[in-house]
Amino acid sequence: MNNNTNKLLNMKKVLVVLTLMFSVSVVLVSCKGENKETKEEVEMHEDHAADKADMAMNDVYQCSMGCEDGKTYDKPGKCPVCKMDMKKVEGEHNGNDEDHDENRD
Repeated sequence: MNNNTNKLLNMKKVLVVLTLMFSVSVVLVSCKGENKETKEEVEMHEDHAADKADMAMNDVYQCSMGCEDGKTYDKPGKCPVCKMDMKKVEGEHNGNDEDHDENRD
């Protein structure tokens, strides 16, 4: 009877060890997948931030009175003709950029 008890205890030990090994491997594999998803989310957020920065760099400004016939500037400031504040142009950029640093406040 003692021999059967030892065999039973050995089988239980083997079963416990195998269960632990399986559990640890499942946890490791599932954590690796979470890190991969997190890395992809971070990259997506970085791309979105870069797109916002590019959009901000493409802002154009124009005299609110239109006294320069649609001429645009890449920085806000005052119109050199009427001294009114420039307004941000919504929509497409027409390519007539000119620096407007001389009359800025």
